[in-house]
Amino acid sequence: MAKQIKVIKCPNCGSIEKSEIKPEHYRCDNCNTEYFLDSDDINVNVRYQNQNNTQVNYLDQSNIRSIIIIVACIVVVIVFSSLISIFFKSKSYSNDSYSNPPVSHTTKSTKSDTALPAETKNVVKEVNYHYCSLTVVENKPFIISIAQRKYSQSSQSKYFFVVHDLLANKIVQESEIADLKTDNFGNVKWDSHDFTQDITYLTAGKRTTFLLDKKKLALTDVTSSLLKNYPQYNTGIASVNITTAQSTKGAYVFHILTDDGQKIYYFPIQDKAYVDNNDFYMALKNLDQANDTSEHTAFSFAQQYDKDFKLIKFTYVSPDGKSYYTFTSANVGDEKTDGSGKFTDEASAYNVDHTFYRDSKYRLVSHQNLTPNRLYFSPEIVYFDDTSLIIKTKASASPDAHYNYQRLDTNTGKVLWTLSDEKTTIKDITHLNDDFIAKQNCGKYAIISSDGTISKEITLTLEK
Repeated sequence: MAKQIKVIKCPNCGSIEKSEIKPEHYRCDNCNTEYFLDSDDINVNVRYQNQNNTQVNYLDQSNIRSIIIIVACIVVVIVFSSLISIFFKSKSYSNDSYSNPPVSHTTKSTKSDTALPAETKNVVKEVNYHYCSLTVVENKPFIISIAQRKYSQSSQSKYFFVVHDLLANKIVQESEIADLKTDNFGNVKWDSHDFTQDITYLTAGKRTTFLLDKKKLALTDVTSSLLKNYPQYNTGIASVNITTAQSTKGAYVFHILTDDGQKIYYFPIQDKAYVDNNDFYMALKNLDQANDTSEHTAFSFAQQYDKDFKLIKFTYVSPDGKSYYTFTSANVGDEKTDGSGKFTDEASAYNVDHTFYRDSKYRLVSHQNLTPNRLYFSPEIVYFDDTSLIIKTKASASPDAHYNYQRLDTNTGKVLWTLSDEKTTIKDITHLNDDFIAKQNCGKYAIISSDGTISKEITLTLEK
């Protein structure tokens, strides 16, 4: 069979430059590809030899290696993340079971508590004060309070009787008040009244009565003993309120509903009980009063209609030593009464408000305008005793003016010092030696030095 002449090109790169290795077997001079012709001279068969590690094959191997490495890294990350998640989840379960034993509502630390991290302790997170009073015992100030405490690991709250040593800012006494009648929200409504300077009664939820002795720093449940000397009424207390009635001459009294439906008025200081009926009003005439004939000094701001305020200093006598005199208006100067209980025209012009002007036991002895040449703007009496007087008044007539607290000389009315309410807010004040203790709220107090500067601010500690 005759052979035809054809141009033989490299099937890989198309080059016609070649070298014959053996009959009909060639190597491309351009790319080193070997190829040969089959017997019928039609097909070209190619055999690749990668002697020079061509770029195409190198890239293929690199891509495969990279893919393998990436897949391996992803697998390692997934496995590692799973192990970490399992570890921390196990640790979290362990902490929860350790930090949530049955909660004991107390602020006293135990040995097991001290070993716990701070975030796992059942600490006090909020305190609501339902009563607080500053008292001085042996020349040392104490804060007595009824505190409702909420804890970090409990949705419930409990009530405590707490005594703080104020200057040391330390709880020196506390006790839980248990078995109180609460409302639907778990709260208790408290009421209180100072029946004497040192003895206070409190009621909780109109069901329980407590006696607070401020000098002994003691709180006692006296619900069952209130009517112990009156067996005819002592059938159990359904409710008890501290109240006043017009017939009681403004004095505070317990109004008790017994379990058998009787309504009783009970005077704790005199230990007198009366049925709430018409006989009660007649019986009050024979109610024993304290026989205090000493003179007492008090202060009051008075204003006649829209005229200027006047600061009135007055002296009075009352059987129980309390001031029932309040000057509400004044339009005259320094005039004195005749001391007989009958008021001159000048004295009457002060418009003295009191309950017992017809009773000779209660007498207004004298009165005077302490600062006749001074203007006052929205004034109030903050504190007074035999030697000290502290008032509150705006700095000017402007409705936006701030208030000033001022200590005045009780004899001359001279301003001894001034403290702005921009520095502190005073709700109540007590005299201690040469200093004053100002109550800002039940949990915050300030010590005011004799020159009117704030020497110390105290925020009561929450835990013992």
